[in-house]
Amino acid sequence: MVLEFKLPDIGEGIAEGEIVKWHVSAGESVKEHQTVVEVMTDKATVEVPAPRSGTITELRAQEGETIPVGNVIFLLDEAGGGGAASEPAATSSAAQSTAAQGAGAAANNGSGAGAATAVAPAPPAGGGGLLEFKLPDIGEGIAEGEIVKWHVAEGAEVKEHQTVVEVMTDKATVEVPSPAPGKVVSLLAAEGETVPVGQVIFKLETAGGGGKAPAAAPAGAPAAAPKATAAAPTASGNGSAVSNGNASVLAVPSARRVARELGVELSQVTGTGRNGIVRRADVEAFVKTAPAPNTGQGPAPVKAAPISIPAGERETRVPFRGVRRKIAEAMSRSKFTATHFTVVEEMDVTDLVKLRGEAKALGAEQGVKVTYMPFIMMAAAKALAVYPELNSQLDESTNEIVTFNYVNLGIATDTGNGLIVPVIPDVQAKGIMQLAAELGELAARTREGKVKPDELRGGTFTITNAGNIGGILATPIINFPEVGILGVHRLMKRPGVVESPEGDRIEVRQYMNLSISVDHRLVDGASAARYLVHMKRLLENPGLLSL
Repeated sequence: MVLEFKLPDIGEGIAEGEIVKWHVSAGESVKEHQTVVEVMTDKATVEVPAPRSGTITELRAQEGETIPVGNVIFLLDEAGGGGAASEPAATSSAAQSTAAQGAGAAANNGSGAGAATAVAPAPPAGGGGLLEFKLPDIGEGIAEGEIVKWHVAEGAEVKEHQTVVEVMTDKATVEVPSPAPGKVVSLLAAEGETVPVGQVIFKLETAGGGGKAPAAAPAGAPAAAPKATAAAPTASGNGSAVSNGNASVLAVPSARRVARELGVELSQVTGTGRNGIVRRADVEAFVKTAPAPNTGQGPAPVKAAPISIPAGERETRVPFRGVRRKIAEAMSRSKFTATHFTVVEEMDVTDLVKLRGEAKALGAEQGVKVTYMPFIMMAAAKALAVYPELNSQLDESTNEIVTFNYVNLGIATDTGNGLIVPVIPDVQAKGIMQLAAELGELAARTREGKVKPDELRGGTFTITNAGNIGGILATPIINFPEVGILGVHRLMKRPGVVESPEGDRIEVRQYMNLSISVDHRLVDGASAARYLVHMKRLLENPGLLSL
């Protein structure tokens, strides 16, 4: 069987990749997981492994050539020839496109695994069959997905593109559509269940079918044959094959990240993924049953047993899953990875209150609701231009600090499903009225659950505002991998000392506290303090925002 290995579309702006170096030649035999080629995107350089053992029959790109996603970069004749008749899975262009859209919405920054597609005859047009819909492998740490909600029941008739199930990964929640009209024969996972990539989650009997012969991969299904999917590639510091001690361990990136955070040697973990690949769940299961390692810096920490609360009749229980669990995982990852440091500054915003009142009246004439947030957003962006180290991230795959020359502000938004952080791009280039209009529209759609996956990615700095709820001070948790988050707190009216040439006097003034948490690995405490001092200068004298 000849496999076509394609450069995948995983979203996040990754539209092409450059062929850096071929590690094999046409006609050369390779083993499964052996590195075939290095591909560089604008996010990282990855080593792409062979998805199966076999012979490289053709290289479809030259070193230095830039290849669009979806293009075949090499052909692999699987060992044993074309006798794998039991595994045909021809993939149509529509199937590849739809699969890429569904998978890409949940992808992380960087490059994922390529899609290896078997070349085999498609079934006759108009024919029916039993389609097995699998959770796709899109690499970059997306090793599993949680079944959030089934929109259909077994036996239900569905139309093409009708939503069948909501699946949540580490990155986003996506609605999975039916690849074709037909009847849902079986649902193979329960709501709340975490399913590894490659596992069948439902079966669909298409019109005219009922047989169980292998069928073409449907539109919206993973664009790969059951045994022709490439393993996640090995990136420089961000790949699949890693070495612990003297053993080479195959593991998905999320498993390596969790292992690094928890101090686990992957060579001690038994992998349950395809071909023994270690998944994140394997590492977490290992930690529950094994003592934490001793780092030589004192007694090894002891992992506490899970808390069990006896069930009774006077409480309500709901499954810990969906958005709430993802928030918990993200907060834990941030708190135990970034070294948090928080600074607080009090600001006299009496003049800002007056200016906002005038802007509010002007905005009402244009149908725009003007709050204090657009002023704070503009001040935050201007201060980041002065202290750019707070507008940066650590690229662990290249061991580089990336400083952004633009400001994409994440705005933490309180919703019925938890705290969601949509992103407003290029804040540094926008005025108060435009920020107010965009903020109001985006916040409304976020609370309604209509925010798009692309609007939840690409942030460089985050603002969280609980001032309208209450509280005079908080130490917010960083929206990792960003290095800074600004907390906005309650506006307070109280007496204050006003300096003047005639002498000090006491007046009723308006005060507000701002706090900033930074990743102390990348940002010094002095820089955080100076950042807030600059914010104070701008917000206490809001006329400076126009300069």
